[in-house]
Amino acid sequence: MDRIISTFASVLSNPSFYANVVAVTPPLLLAALGCSVAQKADETQMGMEGIMLLSSFVGTLVAAYVGGPNPWLGLCAGIIVGGLLGYLVAIFNLKLKVNIVLVGIAMNLMGSGITAFFLPIVTPNHDRSSTNSLQSGILPNVKIPYLSDIPVVGEILFNQNILTYISYLLIAVMAFMLFKTKLGLRIRAVGENSNAAESVGISSDKIKTIALVISGCLGGMGGIFMSAVYLSYFSNGIVAGRGFIGLAACSMGEANPIPTALTSLLFGFFYGLSNFARTTGISDNILKMWPYIATLVGVVIYSINKTRKEKKRLEGLAKAEE
Repeated sequence: MDRIISTFASVLSNPSFYANVVAVTPPLLLAALGCSVAQKADETQMGMEGIMLLSSFVGTLVAAYVGGPNPWLGLCAGIIVGGLLGYLVAIFNLKLKVNIVLVGIAMNLMGSGITAFFLPIVTPNHDRSSTNSLQSGILPNVKIPYLSDIPVVGEILFNQNILTYISYLLIAVMAFMLFKTKLGLRIRAVGENSNAAESVGISSDKIKTIALVISGCLGGMGGIFMSAVYLSYFSNGIVAGRGFIGLAACSMGEANPIPTALTSLLFGFFYGLSNFARTTGISDNILKMWPYIATLVGVVIYSINKTRKEKKRLEGLAKAEE
């Protein structure tokens, strides 16, 4: 036990560990921010897992076959595909009146089914597990001059992939959009009371559609991160539940960008631990369970706190009526 504790202490005191946490959090963060935008419009982006998977797949193919390897083109394609899938969710939910949860489940099933079906068709060696035989490229790391030379902090924050920087910058962008722009005000107004928003001339369906498209674009970016940063190819199950964890992070952060980002970093911390599993002397399989266990624990804590707050609110209303 003492050896394990000392090993964990050495891991937690290693700047490379925290640099890894910063590097593995973006797909969780992007999924969570996407779910937050949808949640603010009173929509639940249950299909985030499928959106990330399909965007990663199509983006990888575009990067490999269209002037490839061109990961930048793959990134653009992934974002566009994510936005289109978000729009598809909006059509089914808002136009065809299909339950949003059922649409999300269908999107997730479609993502895993389509990628598994087309993978052996589009790869030269008819691979059923990955696009490793394709040259799709990888987005570059950017070492920021001077800042990267700062001891400890420079290694952790300023020697990362360019998409990592973009992902963290989007926290501020989404916070500004939701709380400082007319679009953000309308998204929140529709989410809080769509009837009141309709009464002042705001189309709730239009605003919800925009929110779902933005959500899909962010999810698409998260999907491309997995196949153009985390790995250099697409593989079956590459998203590995990050869309669902992003949904949980969004709920725990109450769909506000900064708390949601902090919750995503918490989950990223456990992913970082799982990546350092071999250095701890503990089974890889045990540590790889931690991000999912942390998600379950976090959702339970969030649910308990929310129930407690609701109970206090109802008690306060009851006292006021007396």
